[in-house]
Amino acid sequence: MSHKVQVVLPDPVARQLQELAAAASEPPSTLAAQLVRHGVALAAKEGKVRPLRGTPLLTGNGSTKRPRWLEPYGGGRAWRAQMWGAIVALHGRYPRALATLKEGWWNDEAHTERLCALAVWRSDLDEEGVDPREELAFHNNLAEYAHVLRQEGGGVSKAWKPGAPPSEWVA
Repeated sequence: MSHKVQVVLPDPVARQLQELAAAASEPPSTLAAQLVRHGVALAAKEGKVRPLRGTPLLTGNGSTKRPRWLEPYGGGRAWRAQMWGAIVALHGRYPRALATLKEGWWNDEAHTERLCALAVWRSDLDEEGVDPREELAFHNNLAEYAHVLRQEGGGVSKAWKPGAPPSEWVA
């Protein structure tokens, strides 16, 4: 959803905006909206307002870069090493929630993507978390995943023991 907002600019600033817009081959209103979004994002980064969560803005830049929790297109040895460490750390931090994670989880794309997403989410919260509701949402999702793992069963003998990555993960 978008909202139309009318702003009044002093003549010198309006002329500068028109010059910038002409140089970018954009309408002044489009450029003004981009500048406002940038300013609000900067204020959120500085902690002046709560950061937005939800659907990311599509920038139309044609980027083929994947989200951090998904393996880069064409594979990524460095990504795999980093993500394995993050998942081991996640397991170490929440051993009860992940106690029934089965050996070989990396062969199941749903488990791999979910664990990677949880690991990246945890990292983001630790580094930049500002809203306690984000922390609560993380723990709700972790509890939901723990429930999924328990429902799958398998017993303690099939539980994953964190350690060095298996050869099929590294390959």
